[in-house]
Amino acid sequence: MEANIEAYLTHYLDLKMEDLLAFPLQVAELVRKGAEEADSFRQECSDLINKVEKLIQLLRKAARFEKLTANAVGLYERPTRRIMLEVLKALEKALGLVRKCKKSGIIKRVMTITTTTDFRKVNLWLDSSIGDVTWLLNISSSGDERSEFAGLPPIASTDPVLALVWEQVSIVHVGTPEEKADGAEYLGNLAKGNERNVKIIIEEGGAAPLLRLLKEGTVPGQEAAATALGHLATDKERVQQLRNEGASSVFTHILSSHSTSMKVQLQVARVVAKFASLDDEAQGELASQGAIRLLVALLAHQTNTVDSKDGPVSSIAAIVVRTNLTQLRSSTVVRGNNHPHAHNPYASPSSSDARVQPVAMAASSVMARMRSNNPPPLTENPNSGRMVPLRQGSRAHRDLEDPEVKLGLKVEAAHALWKLAAGNIKNCKLITDTCALLCFAKLMKHSGGELKYNSVMAVMEIAAAAESDPELRRAAFKTNSPSAKAVVTQLLEEIMSENGEPDLQVGALSLHAS
Repeated sequence: MEANIEAYLTHYLDLKMEDLLAFPLQVAELVRKGAEEADSFRQECSDLINKVEKLIQLLRKAARFEKLTANAVGLYERPTRRIMLEVLKALEKALGLVRKCKKSGIIKRVMTITTTTDFRKVNLWLDSSIGDVTWLLNISSSGDERSEFAGLPPIASTDPVLALVWEQVSIVHVGTPEEKADGAEYLGNLAKGNERNVKIIIEEGGAAPLLRLLKEGTVPGQEAAATALGHLATDKERVQQLRNEGASSVFTHILSSHSTSMKVQLQVARVVAKFASLDDEAQGELASQGAIRLLVALLAHQTNTVDSKDGPVSSIAAIVVRTNLTQLRSSTVVRGNNHPHAHNPYASPSSSDARVQPVAMAASSVMARMRSNNPPPLTENPNSGRMVPLRQGSRAHRDLEDPEVKLGLKVEAAHALWKLAAGNIKNCKLITDTCALLCFAKLMKHSGGELKYNSVMAVMEIAAAAESDPELRRAAFKTNSPSAKAVVTQLLEEIMSENGEPDLQVGALSLHAS
């Protein structure tokens, strides 16, 4: 038995949950049997039996709880392992004590002196074990089975924060939707600006339930979870720990979901920017998960603002259409004023200019859709990488969002794209393969403050990457590119503006020079 106890104490972190609970129960049965067979200190052994009986009942309840919920959350593993270790240590001391109370040779009785003080110490250890297991069962329960106030377990008497983290993480595991949101908010407040608490939350398994809540919870729960995860991402090591829990895939799931609240997407975009700024590997992982195209899709949808020159139909798509029409008219004029369709690009073309027809048809089709009452905003199909219309119900719901939330989402999406592009040529190529440059040009023209700043900084990172990569430079900034022209035009306007912001003008000037 001593060898088994030693093995348990050494390898308790590697044991399965059923073995972790079963072995202390076996030792408790031996303690009870030994106390019943004691020849001395009968009253003390009787009191010891009462405590061991109570502990056995709690251990059996914990074992049943874990077995019944084997396919669900079950007992919170981190405190369970720590508590079972302390329980076994207390039972080991109790077992050694009751063995001394059996009749044996006179020499052994002389050499092993037992006093009532020894029983008092063992009783205190057993009381602590009973309190720990009771607390564990309470925080692992849900609904009416959970006490309103669990208090601090004896095991955490020297570190109250540890017990608070355990309790709140457990609530995020098994609480009601409202309790989960409150628990996530509590964890976020604990982590905010406190590196030690961040370390405890992550090491005690707090990241996984927060990510699950972000993916599957209610809107308040998702917001609280995203905020808490942002507070946990304090440096590269913490970001890597969160990535190991699958954070990147959860983020892209939220960004791609049509039904997700824009408030939640705003918070997730903020965390994506933080991940990308703290960890170079996170930049690549997020891009491979499709975060760049999803952020551009959100930015493109939110950048359909009114242009005073073009009327209410102006948007990113309008810039493309306007550029195509200009090129089309120019091509017809070049062929001469005597051409029968020189001033009518929408007329039926002859065989000599049949190649003009697809551009004209596409332009007229896009303009017709844009003038309709319900122009389809763009979003991203993460599987195909193509822009597809939002579902009607989702679009109507998102159009009713608070304007401040819409603006915040644009700010954070542009910020995340800037950080994903920073020092990463591959990501810059992915960004320029989308309509991002047109979005940035539009935002530089119509917005100000943080949104404009983020847009200029994103373009600056792309330009810096293009300066060192000829392939990117040729693809993104070729002279006949509508997006490149739009960006350069807005940079020039920013430089020449008398009311421009100095910081942005310096950045725009350096970009234009490069």
